[in-house]
Amino acid sequence: MEIIHLLFILAFGACVGSFLNVVIYRLSRGQNMVFPGSHCPKCGRAIRWFDNIPVVSWLVLRGRCRQCHKPISPGYPLVEASTAILVGGLYVCYFWLDIRDGAGRFTHSWPMFVAHACLLAGLLACSIIDISHWIVPLEACWVVSAIALAVAAAAPPSSQFLPRVPPVLGAMGLAAAIGLGVSLLLQRMRLLQPSFIDARDPPLKDTGSEESSEPPTSIAISKAHGVNPRLEILREVLFLGPAVILAAGAYLLVTKVPAAGQAWAQVSTEASGWPAGNFAAFQAALVGYLVGGTWIWGIRILGTLGFGKEAMGLGDAHILAAVGAVCGWIVPSLVFFIAPIFALLWALHLLLARRQRELPYGPWLATATLVVMLFYDGCLELLRPYFAAFQWTRT
Repeated sequence: MEIIHLLFILAFGACVGSFLNVVIYRLSRGQNMVFPGSHCPKCGRAIRWFDNIPVVSWLVLRGRCRQCHKPISPGYPLVEASTAILVGGLYVCYFWLDIRDGAGRFTHSWPMFVAHACLLAGLLACSIIDISHWIVPLEACWVVSAIALAVAAAAPPSSQFLPRVPPVLGAMGLAAAIGLGVSLLLQRMRLLQPSFIDARDPPLKDTGSEESSEPPTSIAISKAHGVNPRLEILREVLFLGPAVILAAGAYLLVTKVPAAGQAWAQVSTEASGWPAGNFAAFQAALVGYLVGGTWIWGIRILGTLGFGKEAMGLGDAHILAAVGAVCGWIVPSLVFFIAPIFALLWALHLLLARRQRELPYGPWLATATLVVMLFYDGCLELLRPYFAAFQWTRT
């Protein structure tokens, strides 16, 4: 039965990879994700179903379009195969090798596995687009986060895979999420202006040639883009204001008003059974989402105020927020400190190779996430004596 599960997951992973090819190609170009259907990017003709079988069709067609006979990038089957290997390897690590405590049997824990597999697929898509175009597709992060919140509410994972949070922290997280919704509504009503929307491309320097294939030396927005980054980042501080105020209000309500605190604990404690247990898991995923995003967004705000140019990208904040929604608050916190190690090692390589350029950070967040997901138990045991807050990981 386990072999059947693995074969199914590999096949399903390849199909997801095929969809990721659509995501990678169309989102990076601002195209519609649904229309038109799958078609050859060279001649525009629709691809028949038997020519759209992941990996197999590319091999059968020898990497060429059946209609126009022009070459099809080998990147397509590589993405499909990579996705299959990632989700299949995750299944082996979780349910065959028992590399993580609390995974249980696949027949019982499959919703949790689906959320983790979707996270890896989303991180793969974000990494490829970030490397190629220096942007992060926020839609991919939103979809992964929505799936994670739905899984947490409908089929709560074990506390080893989604650490629960105290009721007071859950109340603050829920209030903060409402505050973010208020800010988004104010932006939609044009009462709040998004940051950096007036930034323009800086004038090109004379390099002696009209065209250059070299990547930009910097993509961080500075005064050269026609805006004051310090003033622009204050718009984001203002955007976060309702979330901070409502979170503080929720904290005071559940800690200073005994009746409110007791009532909230009753509906937010996992021991109370259904639906309180499901609500507690949902709060854990929501707090994880907020904690993950806060790590990057906080550095973005402080760095921009300190250095006078955009520090970190909001896309990176969405990536780590999605990680938190799937894995809870601890994994993105560990990733935040581990990812710079991978980035610095690569930067050192570029320095030694005399190729100095700014690096997209998304792939390093993705790499660190995979490492922490697999070796979470070891990381936790190593750090547990030093951080009392890790007592929340067991219930």
